[in-house]
Amino acid sequence: MNIKEAEYQTGISRRNIRFYEQKGMLHPARNQDNDYRDYSPQDIERLKLIRALRMVDMPLEDIRDVLQGTATLEQAVAAQEAQLQRNIQDAQTAIRFCRSLGKLGAGAEVDAILREMDQKENRKHLFTQWKQDYKKMCKFLQQATFTFIPDGSVTNPREFTQALLEFARENEVDLTITKEGMYPEFTLEGIEYTAERLYTSMGRVPIATLRCTAKYPELLEPDLPDGRKRVMKLLHFAWIPLAVVLASVWVVACNGGLSFLATLDGVVLAIVFPLMVGVMLYRSMLFYYNNKNK
Repeated sequence: MNIKEAEYQTGISRRNIRFYEQKGMLHPARNQDNDYRDYSPQDIERLKLIRALRMVDMPLEDIRDVLQGTATLEQAVAAQEAQLQRNIQDAQTAIRFCRSLGKLGAGAEVDAILREMDQKENRKHLFTQWKQDYKKMCKFLQQATFTFIPDGSVTNPREFTQALLEFARENEVDLTITKEGMYPEFTLEGIEYTAERLYTSMGRVPIATLRCTAKYPELLEPDLPDGRKRVMKLLHFAWIPLAVVLASVWVVACNGGLSFLATLDGVVLAIVFPLMVGVMLYRSMLFYYNNKNK
């Protein structure tokens, strides 16, 4: 059957079916007459299993292990059940403290609640899920867009292709060029990307930076509530303004505190220092942040 029929039979969108193929989780045959994908009953059953496992929030890596035979279905399901039980404990702990905090107006002391929260067993449940969600968001942001600086010039499609292949060799990753040009397309570890060349200058010397962007980032995004996604993204990038704030506070503290800001030197510093730090952070992020997908 074709992909439209497979979509109807499994309830999985065509885009997600192709995504699972790119991840190596599905290998449909090709129709010899038209070279279209031809999904067998076994492929349909495999897609249904993938959908069922995703509905219990099993990570794609674990599902792929099951399909490839490196882990049994029983082992994967048991591990996922254990993870869900831990999530339940984390949620129950947070709910219990929410109820305690809701009673503050009735005479409860916040200090007592905080002392209980700070107990080792409670801290573990309160922050485990946030840590896991943060790791998922970091992985997504690294996969969705990454940049790197090629060793040589990139002035034509051939040099662009060579730069991408060299990147793959250096990082020992599986990269396949699917479209050459100055806006090439490629797959990296089964994920489809487009690339573009960005030029900036350092000391009047033009430097090429290659930015690679996932074609379908929504397929990589972790399944988290929208509010939590925004918080995780904020935490991921918060080191930039935090560095500026801490450096500014340190300089002011070393020069007499807030009274220093009333002096001419303090005013100049308050204007120039954040600008300098901002430029340095921007250039550092442009050239090195997330460089080579790290």
